[in-house]
Amino acid sequence: MNFDRRQILQLGLGACFTATMTRFNGLSPAMAEDAREKMKITKFTVKVGELEKPFTAVHVSDTHLTFADERETERKQKLAADRLKYFGDSEKFLLASLEYAREKNAIFLHTGDLIDFVSEKNFEYVHNFYSNVESQPELQSAGNHEFSHYLGEAKEDEAYKALSYDRVQRAFPDNLKFCSRIHNGVNFVAFDDVYYYVADDLLERMKAEVAKGYPIVTLCHVPFYTPGLYKFMLEERKERCAWVTGVPEEAVKAYNQEKYRYQFGNEATHRFVEWLREQRLVKALLCGHLHVDYEDQFSETARQYVVGGQFKGNLFEYSFE
Repeated sequence: MNFDRRQILQLGLGACFTATMTRFNGLSPAMAEDAREKMKITKFTVKVGELEKPFTAVHVSDTHLTFADERETERKQKLAADRLKYFGDSEKFLLASLEYAREKNAIFLHTGDLIDFVSEKNFEYVHNFYSNVESQPELQSAGNHEFSHYLGEAKEDEAYKALSYDRVQRAFPDNLKFCSRIHNGVNFVAFDDVYYYVADDLLERMKAEVAKGYPIVTLCHVPFYTPGLYKFMLEERKERCAWVTGVPEEAVKAYNQEKYRYQFGNEATHRFVEWLREQRLVKALLCGHLHVDYEDQFSETARQYVVGGQFKGNLFEYSFE
């Protein structure tokens, strides 16, 4: 059974650490073959203009690793065991996607929710995983679950994020608030919008990236509002809200419960999104969060690509030309 974002938020959490992190050493050959056969790979061509040379990128999101051990509370261990029921293939698909990226000599990109909740074993796994990825270019953005202790326990805001931020950041190789990396003449820029708003200084940081003059591809966890995505989530997916950043005020009023209207964001967020749509150097926006594949036009020059949950085997492959 496939679970959408709404169902997963209603579930309870998951698991024991079973793998070492060197290539496929954590998987038996049969498991590796099974993962590859079940992966849903969708391919896109992204035309960015003049490049040093064409290249490939692999994009995944929402792995939701559920590792916990005796260092955690009994409640956290139970949460882990319950969550594993729904994310039991997460590690298998994560390792399969990394191997796929190696075969393609591709950049490895992850747009958040690599882990499902805060735990020492999850942090250790993330650190070991990215130590293993060092042989190839990679970049990641944070997801809201990176900072979650238990689902639905508290309001998710900057104060809540601060409770675990330092521990989370130590596990990841790149700055989770903002990071950029140029590869073959394309500027990949990752930033934080995990709670449906962006930092007040993001606009100035992005202006500095635009000033470098390279084509830009952004990475963040939560997709940005487009009319098509908004309609898809509310009408086709029958969600209670669109789960996207930068929703216009009149559109957010359609959310069927008051508690979801915080996704309207703030003035800094709307100013940033409006500015971003006007930047001709921005060629693609990569994100996740929705647990379903979707892509449409964000601006005159950029498409937004929302990759579905990696726990189900979803993967996007981009050929940059």
